[in-house]
Amino acid sequence: MDPAVAAALVATPSALLAAWAAYAAGRAQARSAQRGPIDAVRRQHQRDAYAELIRAAWSYVGSTGKVVRLVDQLHGSRVSNDPDVMFRMDRMMRNLSGRCLGRADLAAVFAPAEVPQRVERALEVLERFSPTWHQDISDAAERRHLDGLALAETVVALEGPDHLAELAEQLSRRAASVQRCWRQVTVVPFYRFGPIDSDRVDPEQEITPHDLHGRLKETVQEFTRAARLHLNAH
Repeated sequence: MDPAVAAALVATPSALLAAWAAYAAGRAQARSAQRGPIDAVRRQHQRDAYAELIRAAWSYVGSTGKVVRLVDQLHGSRVSNDPDVMFRMDRMMRNLSGRCLGRADLAAVFAPAEVPQRVERALEVLERFSPTWHQDISDAAERRHLDGLALAETVVALEGPDHLAELAEQLSRRAASVQRCWRQVTVVPFYRFGPIDSDRVDPEQEITPHDLHGRLKETVQEFTRAARLHLNAH
């Protein structure tokens, strides 16, 4: 065989391998160049979603935190589960149409018995904190305060990753628990309900409104730390 032909045949596989390697490298580089901007956009979307959830959560913490002392005072001054007292207080609250309770209102409910001392003391504290304490709590319990947080939580659930989506869901649940607590104490003040957050705790254990609010703040902080770690790791 002609030496030139033999040399060409020997060199061909090497040339083909080199060409394939160059082609593969080019494809990988092209994919990387294309994926880079996509990843950057996705990361920005995640950052925006996390930031909005944190903003909405702290906004809700602030709006409810303004009345946490009022709710805690009510929670600690509830009367017993007396069906007759409950019936009369329920009727009174419908007649009041959202107006703040006064001593005359409670005296009418408990008559001829006296208003319990702990309830009297609670009224004094509540009125000292705010003359419009009942309306203040009712305003904090409005659903609109949770709407922004719920929407932000769904966006984080879409953006992921899974562990942050789970934390966002937990944050949303705890905010809803605070809202249920706030609404509950404005239905019939001074009536003792069961555990505030019965979906989350043992039925025998009560969580105070203050502790419930504190748990919410802790969850916001936990989500913030996890979001920061995720963003900085990529």
